[in-house]
Amino acid sequence: MPEDTAAIRGMAFPFRVDPRTGGIAVSAGADKLRENVVRLLLTRIGERPMLREYGGGVTQLFQETVDEGMVAIARHQITRALLRFEPRVLPQEVGVIETEPGVLRLRVVYVDSTRPGLQSVVVPIG
Repeated sequence: MPEDTAAIRGMAFPFRVDPRTGGIAVSAGADKLRENVVRLLLTRIGERPMLREYGGGVTQLFQETVDEGMVAIARHQITRALLRFEPRVLPQEVGVIETEPGVLRLRVVYVDSTRPGLQSVVVPIG
């Protein structure tokens, strides 16, 4: 069984300095899990030299034509990445939404496997 979300702790994403301590900012719990999901989605597949399969590939969609085929490929690619690399997340819905004309965002609704309730994250595509 995946570890309890409350136990998750690590460097904040995006990387930043904590103004109170002058050290590296740290996040924990549900915030850290959400940051892990965003980092996974924004990592290009093949970007990490020691783990080439890691990534959601959202940035590779920036210049693609948005049609049903692209949305289906993105949905499959992202669901596969979440299931493989973030076992604490159970994706429920992956979709592309247009918030303004020409502005697309990826919306992922998921269940934190250690807590009840739906969570969501929205990532800009372009």
